[in-house]
Amino acid sequence: MHHSRRRFLTNTSKWTMAAGLGVTGLGPLLGEESLPGTAWFADKVRVGLIGTGGRGQGLIKVISKLEQVDVVACCDIQKDRLEAGLKYAAEGAKGYSDYKAVLDDNTIDAVVIATPLHLHFQMVRDAIDAGKHVYCEKTLTLTIEDALALEPIIKNSSKVFQVGYQHRYNPLYQKVKDIIRGDEFGPLSHVECYWNRNGDWRRPVSDPKLERLINWRMYREYSGGLMAELSSHQMNIVQWITESHPIKVQGFGGIDYWKDGRETFDNIHAHFLFEDGLKVDCTCLTTNAQMGFQMKFYGKNATIQIVRGEGYQARLWVEPTYMMAMSNESADVDAVSGATAQLKQGEPILIYDAQAGHEDAEPTIHALAHFASCILDDKTPIVSYESGRDSAISVALANKAMQTGETIKWSDWV
Repeated sequence: MHHSRRRFLTNTSKWTMAAGLGVTGLGPLLGEESLPGTAWFADKVRVGLIGTGGRGQGLIKVISKLEQVDVVACCDIQKDRLEAGLKYAAEGAKGYSDYKAVLDDNTIDAVVIATPLHLHFQMVRDAIDAGKHVYCEKTLTLTIEDALALEPIIKNSSKVFQVGYQHRYNPLYQKVKDIIRGDEFGPLSHVECYWNRNGDWRRPVSDPKLERLINWRMYREYSGGLMAELSSHQMNIVQWITESHPIKVQGFGGIDYWKDGRETFDNIHAHFLFEDGLKVDCTCLTTNAQMGFQMKFYGKNATIQIVRGEGYQARLWVEPTYMMAMSNESADVDAVSGATAQLKQGEPILIYDAQAGHEDAEPTIHALAHFASCILDDKTPIVSYESGRDSAISVALANKAMQTGETIKWSDWV
């Protein structure tokens, strides 16, 4: 313990010195050679993007910044969205209304799937069967059965398969994981996740016939609701940091304010129990934006809070009991006085501070660059099938718990 506390003091000094740098590079995570714009790419990856709605168009814009990737085809069943996507694609890109035409094009190396959730399973399966590399937006599948059914299909393929949890490519989370899994943080006992907003989450519809097509997130047939669209990101991070999955899930949700015909909840509160007693709570509101996006990690000796506003910040608080123990080790205090100056009781240490605008675009560009890197260098993605599968299962179990009011066990379904 004596040496552990000394390291903790030394590390807090390092974290503090690095806090204001706004680090966005992924060198420690991916290797310097995999950053966008570097010269290691020997060829272009020709991509077909399936689903050119809001998210799909955003992905095309990001891909256009990558010298090693071209979007050479777009597909959407809505003509206006298809035309909008083609505006951002490479010159001469082809437009399709049937995704299977993209898969039949032998000049296309890979597909990016950005369609509604209920379509992911079939499209992933067809794309793998067609010999394409696949980047599939989260959540991987709508059902547990589909998530498990993809395993032999993907494992028997030599193609790259990556799930679009872009936040995993934000260096903030690697820093947080290193601290939590270090010796000094102490056992992780609780995690609180918030993703709150104040708005109906509804998109305008020009024709009532298009309601379910445009607002698919509102209907259980197509969507996992707030748990899949928002909390899924946070659960993926927690499961990656802990290198485990929940064993039981409880929860409550409701359609308590937006009485507009939606079927997915307008607020959710999911509670996950992991091995060794770790509890993880996920809250999403659509009627109050207080807390916004936050994650709090509670260890025996310290707490980390991640906040997303105009940018990203992560702060660390040292527990008073641990500070007292450190203060009694006078030799260590003298050795690292610069660090102890930062450890004022009740005040946080800023361990990460990103500039505004980096919270989404920067991780996304790194995620897509990494996808190309894996294709060209025959590497396994950081967010591969297994990570996407376990997150999809957690999402589906949470929705079952909230819809039934029952406690759902992982072992009963997997």
